[in-house]
Amino acid sequence: MAAQQNIDPWTEYMTPTDVHTLMGKYTGDFEMEITMSRGEGQPPIVIAIPSTHHMILGDRFLELKQKGDMMGMAYEAVMTLGFNTIDKKMAMTTITNMATGTLALFGQWDEANKKATLYGSLTNPVSKQNIKVKQIIHFMDTDTLVIESYDAEGDQVEKKTVVYTFRRK
Repeated sequence: MAAQQNIDPWTEYMTPTDVHTLMGKYTGDFEMEITMSRGEGQPPIVIAIPSTHHMILGDRFLELKQKGDMMGMAYEAVMTLGFNTIDKKMAMTTITNMATGTLALFGQWDEANKKATLYGSLTNPVSKQNIKVKQIIHFMDTDTLVIESYDAEGDQVEKKTVVYTFRRK
């Protein structure tokens, strides 16, 4: 496409798009509600933590920073969300003070529905088994962002484990 329009590929790669503009609408102060599944028949655990969002690196990435209390422990996390203009894929990384690993997810952007379905993996610290992770990011309205997280360990069936709902304060 770039060659057809005489656009230098590196210029295209470096230039933010409408997806980056959309991500920029989610800057500001939010409340992140974490709803964690505890298994069938059990009520979920719901935790609220403040989340501050900024566009970084020349408006190319959305950074979401959380800091608060999770079940009596100090909690901090940093998520970054980006969109690659060349392969048209979204990427998200998550790091927290409750782990030493990095969750990195990659997947397709669905322009029509303003959502992305991302895939990655992490290691279960107890079993040392690989956990396949799928997260669906829904850009609802400019005051609400929802991330649904699904896990499958080994040959287990995928199950929804966490929903992160970000609501503008």
